[in-house]
Amino acid sequence: MFIKKIFGVILLLTILTLPQSVSATKTDWFDRNYNFRGIRTVIVFDMTVSPGLNYGGSVVLRNIQDTFVQNARKNLKCEIITETQARQRLGLEYSNPEYARRAIMDNAYKIADAWVVANVDNLANTYYVEPARTVWESRTERRHYYDRYGNRREETYTIQVPVTYPPRRVDISTIEMTLQAYETRRGEMIFARRDVRDREDYQAQAGMYGRICNSFFEDFGKKIR
Repeated sequence: MFIKKIFGVILLLTILTLPQSVSATKTDWFDRNYNFRGIRTVIVFDMTVSPGLNYGGSVVLRNIQDTFVQNARKNLKCEIITETQARQRLGLEYSNPEYARRAIMDNAYKIADAWVVANVDNLANTYYVEPARTVWESRTERRHYYDRYGNRREETYTIQVPVTYPPRRVDISTIEMTLQAYETRRGEMIFARRDVRDREDYQAQAGMYGRICNSFFEDFGKKIR
């Protein structure tokens, strides 16, 4: 019984000292009365980024646009039209991007069944200092002995030993996004997601962004099929 209690304490200490490296919170809403299976063509608008966020400039923005469209094409089993293609098909010429987007939405029913918009709401890089800590770890030991016939033998066994780690800096990468799908006839929202993710890593938003896009279009695609 005493041995069981000791190992129980060791297991508890190990769990408490494990880093919580990833967290993700997805909040969904969808129109339960809408026939998603009737969607055959989707306009995927350019990704937008909230003002004031340091996302890396125009080159990075082009990359995240490409990632967004690529995930739509991979997961949605229907025709995908980009914002630029939609403007060309509708014959719309606006120098102001906001006016052009509004005009596409107003006329989207002519070329598509639904459209998708998404915004990067927040990007953050923070850190905290994890204090010095002692954890229990397994260590393999060897020992020699002589059997009943006088032969020298070796055996291995495992023991639990306390190991002390010094303080360390833990970087946290955060990304928050809102992704929405609308039907084109009345311009009403049919599917929406709020996705918030954190990771214990330095500037790891690119990978998390890709997973957010893939997850959204994968779940949207399941409703269409």
